[in-house]
Parts: sequence; structure tokens; C-alpha cells
Amino acid sequence: MNEIKNKIIIELKKPEFPDLNFLFSKEVLDITLELLWELLNEEKDLFTKLLQTKKEDITFEVFDDEDLLDYFWSLLNHYQNVNNTDVIRDITDTFRPQLQDFWNYVAYNRPYFEMLEYCNSHCELDQDQKRAMHLRIKAFKDRGINLDEKKQDRLKELNKILSELSNAFSNNIVDDEARFEYIIEDIEPIKNLPVDVLENTKNEAKKKEKKWYLFSADPTAYIAIMKYCSDSEIREDFEKAKNSFASKGKYDNRGIILDILKYKREKAQILWYKNYAELSLNDKMADSPEQVFELIEGISWKAKIQAEMELDDLKKYFDIDDIQSYDLGYFARKLKEEKYSLDEKELKKYFEYENVLEYLHDFVKGFYGLELKEVKNPIYNENVKMYEVYKGWKLISYYFLDAFYRKEKRGWAWADNLREKNDFWWNMKIPVVVNVCNFQKSEWKTLLTMRDVETIFHEFGHAIHEMLSESKLSELSWFWVEWDFVELPSQILENWVTERESLEKLGKHFETAEPISKKLLDTLDALKTFMMWGFVLRQNEFALLDMNLYVDPVPSSVKELDKKTLSLTNKFGLFTKGEDYKMYTSFGHIFWWGYAAGYYSYMWAEIIEADVFAKIKELGMFDEQVGEKFIKTILWQWTRKPADELFFDFMWRKVQNTAFLKRKWL
Repeated sequence: MNEIKNKIIIELKKPEFPDLNFLFSKEVLDITLELLWELLNEEKDLFTKLLQTKKEDITFEVFDDEDLLDYFWSLLNHYQNVNNTDVIRDITDTFRPQLQDFWNYVAYNRPYFEMLEYCNSHCELDQDQKRAMHLRIKAFKDRGINLDEKKQDRLKELNKILSELSNAFSNNIVDDEARFEYIIEDIEPIKNLPVDVLENTKNEAKKKEKKWYLFSADPTAYIAIMKYCSDSEIREDFEKAKNSFASKGKYDNRGIILDILKYKREKAQILWYKNYAELSLNDKMADSPEQVFELIEGISWKAKIQAEMELDDLKKYFDIDDIQSYDLGYFARKLKEEKYSLDEKELKKYFEYENVLEYLHDFVKGFYGLELKEVKNPIYNENVKMYEVYKGWKLISYYFLDAFYRKEKRGWAWADNLREKNDFWWNMKIPVVVNVCNFQKSEWKTLLTMRDVETIFHEFGHAIHEMLSESKLSELSWFWVEWDFVELPSQILENWVTERESLEKLGKHFETAEPISKKLLDTLDALKTFMMWGFVLRQNEFALLDMNLYVDPVPSSVKELDKKTLSLTNKFGLFTKGEDYKMYTSFGHIFWWGYAAGYYSYMWAEIIEADVFAKIKELGMFDEQVGEKFIKTILWQWTRKPADELFFDFMWRKVQNTAFLKRKWL
């Protein structure tokens, strides 16, 4: 056993890409809990020794810690996110409370806080170190270091409870989605689905020794049903299933959500905020919930009028009296085909997965000066791609892409940093950055929708942001950037999917290698705002649901919670929903991920992004000097400065909404 532990430690200490096959192997997982306890005890001992440092010996460097525990924990959490089995879940569920206790101990440790203040006042610090110290001290104050011991103890308890609740919330979604199966026996209503989707569902049925077509919670299959299935009852079944995951039985998240809302509100009030939304906005660009409501409701009101007009146009075109939410994708697709001669199944043929990655990597090499070199490395799934990323001749990051749907994966797309950049005098650690998506893999060539391609570019924008840093300090990373600014690097990269100048190079037929025709490009240009307002309204509906839940008093019961969420949905949404609508029970962004009272960030960041991209397009969207300026003023800087200063350094002025309004035809 000691031999395996030593191998794990050696693997965690090496500066290269970790051997994930080994670290996630059965022999390692069997002793992982024991090793975690040992690493935690070592961290406790190191922290105790740190607190004994004499004042005259305090320097910025005394706070440096290699922290193998955090790194190993980060890897294990990633593995749970992409392979949520009972084994890994038991490990993380068992260890998480003890780790949270230690984090709480550090986060509210008065002597440690005083050491930071002393260093800030008496040590000779460079600009990055001053910024890091400012953020460390601010974080302590924001957490309530100056509160009395009784209140601090309650905050520690709340942190622990909320960590366990959010984890349980996420596990329930994974479990409920994993058990979803829908068998369709008659080919007639689904005959127009993309061939690759039909083949996959047929193969899934064979694996389980069933006939016909077996659909899972795979998002690609869901979208295909909503767009191509001619049977409205089947579409309704799929929509109801998607909007009711984790809302009943053993996986019911509603009680968990009530507790999350209750405990977050209590935490905020202990810290002298009226509600959790105010606490959440403490470290964002937006000043107050009222400012967010004014922005989002103002756009939402206009979007609702436009979306209703879009809906009326669909009804008139097809001469039908009523369209339900589960009909929208189907009729919108038919309208594209009949009125604009756009067949989305044909369009997919121009976005083959490998070709898309090749174009993306060529683009970032030309624009950002980043070169990705694919390497073979032991990894936990054969479809995962791994790269070394270079800026000039310097290796700046390891990056891997886990792109395809599996039942045991969490069901959306994200970026993460599994090992942060550190440049200790004794050892330099290169970041390990990951993108995770949930596309449907085909046995031969995997074809992507245009939206899938936007997702790849979006998440890679986050990855680039994390890879690039002029600072040696990991804590000045993107995780510290204001949350309503952090979407800028990701959303801006989506433009190279939709802009004609880029599409001419990106779109390449997977069989003939022919570029997208001028006629098809003209059609895509004409459809840039097609049914746009329904999407804007939907995003704003989520943002307003989120903000209202964290501003208003907590509902007193599950029944009242259902009533409140349904009322908000029907107030801000395009379609009137019934009592079976429970989308909020799987709203991972605001109950598990970091978007609580922050989902508005997508719209906020789009206003900023539209402004920045208009400038980039004016200067040259393939000009390396423009890309280098964007890197030096924003991406490289991480959070060396407040976000509004980063924006000013690139634009030489404050944010304007002109480009956003023009994009939205306002």
C-alpha cells in the first residue's frame, strides 16, 4: 500500500501532465480516502507551523504552499463530474465535510489574517503581490473575519452544509437523467431525424437487447427530437421529461433547493446583507440587484414583444392557431427549410468534429499566437484528446478535451483548471486545463450542429483565458475575475463561428472538402437574427428567476416554491407553463455551479463582448497584432486589475451598448 501511495505522490508532484489512467485506477481509488486523510493532516501541520512564523520572518513567500491535497482533490472532483460512479461519489462524500472543516479553520483564522495584514503593511511587494494581498485580505473581511466567534462558527457550519447540499443536488440530476429511457417503435415520426442520431439510438437499443430506437438523456438526441420528430406528443413527452428531472421520488431536489435558499439567505444576513443576491454582487461589476433587474427586465420586455411577433409569424406561415413550447423547434426548423431553403442536416456536414478542431487550433495560432500540439498520454477515456499548448517556444499549459456524452457525465459543457499555475522557486507547475462537452459521438464521422461548434469555441475561450497569464501568481486567475466579466473571453470567441469572414474558412464539407457556398453563407447571414428573440427571452427568464429567488424571502414549503417558480416563469417566459414544469430542479448553474444570483452575467457580458468584438472586427478579426493586444490587455492580466480597468485598457473608453443594440436590431 505504501508503494502505491508513494507512486501517487510522485505523480502529483511531477510538473508534467498527470497520468490520469493511473490516478483514477481501481488500485488508487481503493486507498484514496486513506491518502486524503494523510494529506489533510500534513496540510494541518504545515499551517500550524506557518502560524508560528515570527513577524520579522514574514515574507510574501512564506504563504507559498505546493498543496498536493488541493490538486488531488481537484482531479477527483473532475473525475466525479465525468464518471459519477458510486465509488468516486463515496470517496468525495466521505471526505468533503472534513476538508470543509479545514477550509473553514483557515478562512476564519485570526492569526493568519493578521499575518497577511502585517505582510501587506511591512513587506516589500511588487504590483502582483500587492494585488494578491489586497484580494486575500478582502476575502477574509468579506467572509466575516471581524464578526464575533459565535457568528463565525455559524458561517463555518453554513459553508459545510451548503457544500454538501450542492453536491447532493448535482448527484440527483446525474442519477435521474441516467435512468431516463424512451423507446420509439415506429420509425415514421422519427424518420427525418439525422441519420447519425438514429443509428446511435438503434445501437443503444441493441446493447440492451431491445428492439427499435432507445433514447437516453443525451442532449443531441433531445434536440433532434424537438426539431425533427413529426409527432407532437412525443416532443411533449421529451420536453416534460427534460423539465422535470430531479423533481420527484428519491431524486427530488426541491427540498434541497429550499435549504440552499434558506442557508444562503442566513449566511448573507449574518454578513449584514439583506439577501444573498446582495452578497453575491459584492464581487461583481453590477452594483445591486436593482441595477440587474433594470437591465434584464428592460431587455426582456422588448424581447417578449419581438418573440410574440416571431411566434405569430410561424402561426401565419403554417396556418395554425396554436404553437406550444415543444412545437417551436419543429416549426422553426421547417420554416428554415421551406422559406430559406436551409436544411440543418445538410449544414452539419460542413462541421465535422475533427475539422472544426483543426480550424479552431489554426485560428488561435494565427490570432493569439498559441500552438496546440496533440500528444498521446494515458487518460481515462479513449475519446479524450490531450494537448500541450505553447506561446512562442514556451510550454504554458496542458489542455484536454472530453467532448462526448456519457450517461455518467454531468450534462452540460464547462471549462475547469485542475492544476493552477504556480512558479515556486523550488518547482514550477504548468496549468492543467480541461473542456468538457456532451456531443453525440458517431462511429465514423461525428457531425456537429452550428450550435455545437459555438459551444466548442465558447468553452475554449474560457480555457484560453485560464492558460494565459503574465503573472506568476495563480490566485490572480480567472476564478477571481468578476463573474459578470468572466464570460467575455468565451462569448467573444463564438463570433468566429457566426461571422461570414470566418465561416468561409471554417465550414468544410466532410466528404468533398468543399467550402460553404456563397448561397448558403447568404442564407446564414439572413438568418442571424432568426427566432433570436425567443432565445434572448429564455435566457432572461432564467436570469430573472435566479435573481428573484435569491432576493425574495425563501418560500415556506415545496408547494410554495413550485408556485413561486411557476409564477416567475409565466411572468417572464413566452409560453404559459403548467404545474408539471419543474425546470428549476435541475438548474445546475445557480444551485451547484457558481452562478447563484449571477446568471444575468451572460447578458451583461454579451453587452461588453459586443462592444469589444465590434472593435476587433474594425481592426481585423484575423490580425495577430489585434489578438496580441487583446491578450496583453485582458487575457494575460486575469484579475491584476478590476474588470472595468481591463476593459478600458483595450478600448480606451467605458462600455457602450451601441454594438449590442445593433446586433439585436434595437
